Amino acid sequence: MMIMGETTEMTTIKEYFFPKIDKEVQSAVDAWSLKNTRNTCWVIFAFEAVALLVFIMTRKEWDTPALVSLQSVLTCLALCLAGAICATSLIKKEDVSRLAVAVFNSCYYLLFSGWAIQVSVRNYIGNQQIITFFVVQLLMVCFLPLIPAHSIIFSCIIYAIQYVFLYNIDGAKGLNVFNYALMLIATITGMIVRFHSQVGTAEKSVELERSNAQLFFNNRHDGLTGLRNRKALEEDIPKIIDKHVTTYMIDVNYFKSINDTYGHAVGDKVIKATANWVKTVFASDRCYRYGGDEFLILCEHGETFIEDTASFYVKEMPDREIFLSIGHADGTPKDHDELYKIVARADEMLYQVKDRTHKSE
Repeated sequence: MMIMGETTEMTTIKEYFFPKIDKEVQSAVDAWSLKNTRNTCWVIFAFEAVALLVFIMTRKEWDTPALVSLQSVLTCLALCLAGAICATSLIKKEDVSRLAVAVFNSCYYLLFSGWAIQVSVRNYIGNQQIITFFVVQLLMVCFLPLIPAHSIIFSCIIYAIQYVFLYNIDGAKGLNVFNYALMLIATITGMIVRFHSQVGTAEKSVELERSNAQLFFNNRHDGLTGLRNRKALEEDIPKIIDKHVTTYMIDVNYFKSINDTYGHAVGDKVIKATANWVKTVFASDRCYRYGGDEFLILCEHGETFIEDTASFYVKEMPDREIFLSIGHADGTPKDHDELYKIVARADEMLYQVKDRTHKSE
């Protein structure tokens, strides 16, 4: 029977190789991967282009080895150009899918590794080092965050293919198998560590962005009702200038009496219920808790609410109906002060309604 500690350990190992990553974190990792791939492609492209130019200018004859080298450089240039274009295309998409990035990274790794194998095999036949293969693997370790399980599979496949080619040439006599295996282990380890390191960095970045976004929201919204506050109103005013706006001021009748009779906790319930009524009735997203039991609504698209009173019940006060007084005014403000003059007119209308309704009670 498996004990709890063993189950937890197995789960941890599974998550290490098949991690479940938050969508925003994965998007950040993908964005980093695509940008680095694009930049790496352009750097290699520039280097190979210069090497190709020097190669062409210094050649006196074009024998078979020269043509093969030319073909190899041109293939590298084509891969770099294709990689840079594809990465740039994915970067420009607003909501690129995780699958698209994973497929791109996998193809990029396999194609470049295939090119490196071709070059290294040719160098091996010429009694040269297979350095190109290891350089490409190093680049993949540094800039390509593949899922750990994929890193293991792809690396083993690539190294195995390379070894088979070398073995078919001379039994891989020029290759130190122990060192080759160590390089495979180092490649896998490097890619896994790099992946988790990048995920950790992305998690901290996303967490910071979320914290900043929450602070920004809290600084501009009322904590009780979730409506915008006076600071948000000040920031929204420039967006309203030179637009026709209908302004509503709403007040809870006898709110002090509600607080005194039922307590401030119930008073808060009334304020929240009023805010919900405001959000339900008015289509505008420019709804503000203006202060205390007063609410301000700015409507830019000709919405009108013809009633100057409203009422509803809250479950904490089933025996008492909540009444609202509503004043409104409209205009096209040219500046900050003109908007507040419109708000003041709506406020005047509000108190006229309150006076009338109070006298009639």
